[in-house]
Amino acid sequence: SNFQKLELLELYDNSIEALDGLDARNDELTDSGGEKEVGCVGDTLKTLDMSYNVIRDMNPVKLCPNLVELYLANNKLKKISGLKHLSSLRKIDLGANRIRIMDESELSGLTNLEELWLGKNKIEKIDGLSSLTKLRRLDVQSNRLTTIDNLTAQTQTLEELYLAHNGIDVEGAMQETGLALDFKGLETLDLSKNRLTSCQPFEHMTTLTALWISSNDIAIFEDVDSLAALGTREGACLEEIYLEHNPIYKDADYRTKLKDMIPSLKQIDADIIGQKVVTQNQSMEQVRKWQERALAKAKEEIALKAKK
Repeated sequence: SNFQKLELLELYDNSIEALDGLDARNDELTDSGGEKEVGCVGDTLKTLDMSYNVIRDMNPVKLCPNLVELYLANNKLKKISGLKHLSSLRKIDLGANRIRIMDESELSGLTNLEELWLGKNKIEKIDGLSSLTKLRRLDVQSNRLTTIDNLTAQTQTLEELYLAHNGIDVEGAMQETGLALDFKGLETLDLSKNRLTSCQPFEHMTTLTALWISSNDIAIFEDVDSLAALGTREGACLEEIYLEHNPIYKDADYRTKLKDMIPSLKQIDADIIGQKVVTQNQSMEQVRKWQERALAKAKEEIALKAKK
């Protein structure tokens, strides 16, 4: 083969069963007209996207030492492999596979990794992140988590944490190596569709700008009181909260009470605070007025023509 400068390989959404060909040798013509080997295809790759295929073994990615972005979502992978020496990686997407373990022996070499997407797998515990000190985004939603653990190495860098669709309760969220830590820059936290009964795990998280905890089991406003300090303190930055589909959501004054409790909010669920909400009846009334104006204008024009 002759792909000496190939940096992007995208074979998204096919029926590919294996990561073959990454070790194919590149050949170069010599001055005498012969050929010499100048490395393999994987040597120069920086982005590899083989998502939506039927790949069962990711180990051949080890043949891509300069890889920066790796996408293998929606395949049939059961374990993480081939990564331990790929220190240039910045982003990995292994979502929608069958992975059960976040293997530290594979993840420990990813010292420059900034994004790790592992949603829709079968993971029971967050693990293997102790060397990932540059990680900014972590997605382990739609797995089998009951606790949030082992994030000690990410307190300085983590900005977004997505853990929706798991089985995490208040105790599971408050683990000392989980949300009990002092995160310096965590802005977005998604714990929708878990088993939370209060907002206590978030009361110290002063850097949050967006908190998504819809579809939990938060029943009374006293269970939200712990967020009040996040919205009333000097420099408060919590602007967006999703609490819909909790029992509290049925309260007739739900939005008013939340806004009074957390004055910094600019958005509650999908509603922007201060934005005029037009109901169906109001919309129909507006249409009726437009129709009346159009009809009156048409009558005026007919009358003018009749006079002429």
